[in-house]
Amino acid sequence: MKNAVVVAGVAAAFLVVAPGAAFATTPSVSPSVPTATRTPDPDGPITRVTRQLTVSPAKAVPGARVNLDFACQTRGPEEKVLVQSAALTFGKPGDPRRWAVGTVKNVKPGKYAVTLHCGYEDSVAWIEVLPAGQPAPQQVAKVPSGAPQTGGTDGPVDGSGFPAAAAMGVLAVGGTGLVLARRARRR
Repeated sequence: MKNAVVVAGVAAAFLVVAPGAAFATTPSVSPSVPTATRTPDPDGPITRVTRQLTVSPAKAVPGARVNLDFACQTRGPEEKVLVQSAALTFGKPGDPRRWAVGTVKNVKPGKYAVTLHCGYEDSVAWIEVLPAGQPAPQQVAKVPSGAPQTGGTDGPVDGSGFPAAAAMGVLAVGGTGLVLARRARRR
């Protein structure tokens, strides 16, 4: 009888703890994504910068050409699209590719902001000007080695497996308790 009471207590604890342990999760943290700077819009909310400004390559020597990529949606001719940087010069006003390509000025080496003004919103990217004698770094493609990685793992990567391990332990103890209780009842 004493064993049956102990087994019943273990089974009751299992029934109380198992649902909470089974559904326990760790909070996930998502990386923050830079967004466009919002300034007061007299016509109401609209996202004018539809693709954030990027500069490629991000490091260049004076005289090098860099590509700018962005998307901007304005409500009319009164809202101007303008790209500014102390490190870049751009094409002539009539040139359709004016804001797509810039040339690095002969400025002091360092990081410089490239700012897209799209109506009432701004987007900022950075370019690093390298010393004039230094060659621009070349992008090297990484050659994969080994088996393909599909993103799956054999277990938790960040140590978040404790709730699952606790739930499995509780299930094992609870199952064992139920088996022992059933055997004790049959005697």
